[in-house]
Amino acid sequence: MFKYVIKRLLLLIFVVIGITLFIYLILSAAPGDPAQLILGMDATAEDIAALRAQLGLDKPVLIQYINYIGKVLKGDFGTSWLSGYNVYQEFLRRLPNTIALGTLAMMFAVLLGIPLGIVAAIRQNSIVDYLSLALAVILFSLPAFWFGLISQLFFCLRLGWLPASGVGTFKHFILPALTLGANVLASQLRMTRTSMLDVIKQDYIRTARAKGASERRVVLKHALRNSMLPVVTQVGISYASCMGGSVVTESVFSIPGIGSLLINAVKSRDIPVVMGTIIFVAVFVGIINLLVDLLYAYIDPRVKFAE
Repeated sequence: MFKYVIKRLLLLIFVVIGITLFIYLILSAAPGDPAQLILGMDATAEDIAALRAQLGLDKPVLIQYINYIGKVLKGDFGTSWLSGYNVYQEFLRRLPNTIALGTLAMMFAVLLGIPLGIVAAIRQNSIVDYLSLALAVILFSLPAFWFGLISQLFFCLRLGWLPASGVGTFKHFILPALTLGANVLASQLRMTRTSMLDVIKQDYIRTARAKGASERRVVLKHALRNSMLPVVTQVGISYASCMGGSVVTESVFSIPGIGSLLINAVKSRDIPVVMGTIIFVAVFVGIINLLVDLLYAYIDPRVKFAE
């Protein structure tokens, strides 16, 4: 297992390089001059040329990228071209908010979605199954910005139960987590139900029942564990998505997180901020995928790392 982990971590380095190089080339090829955006439309050509030389924009794109990666390897993620703040420090300031939001959203989705999916599969074509599928379709179809605004109007303005925006206490994250986790809950419910139905129809499940095993033992020991691989995969993908794709939720609830930092930086072509955020997201997704693969072997002993 140790060799497998080392191999995956080495591959992660090349993945991060490929992703960051691709993003850097796209940002460099986008229309407009970052120096012009920073100085404004009234800046002279001499001022723009001087700023381009200061930022290193007068060099070839590949040289710019190599210089940037060299600084990152030394722990220097640069400073924001527009605001002047240290990218690494600003990132660390916002990171806890995004982690808290994504983790709470996943807890809500997993703790509710997986049990509902199991019950829906066990009681296929029952009223519980139909209600669960209806809930999944509704939650999957709701746009995050609309669901967040409606939640604010009802729970914050009308009932006054929860704060409408900002961070600071656990209550501030309840509505954002429900908004972000609604779509994930629908995915977990449908994936769990589908995977359980596939396993329940297998011959060894009928054999276990024929031998007199209780329904609880059949579901928990035989069916559930063998149906968990695709569910665990979905959990990993969803968690990574929550961490990197929470920009809408953070914008609606005014949460200073990584998502809002990234979208603002993309709009202003603040390349150091964009690249720093992309590096984190790429590393985080790679680590989550590695943990999911390691969890496979725990769930199903037939999975071999060498294979």
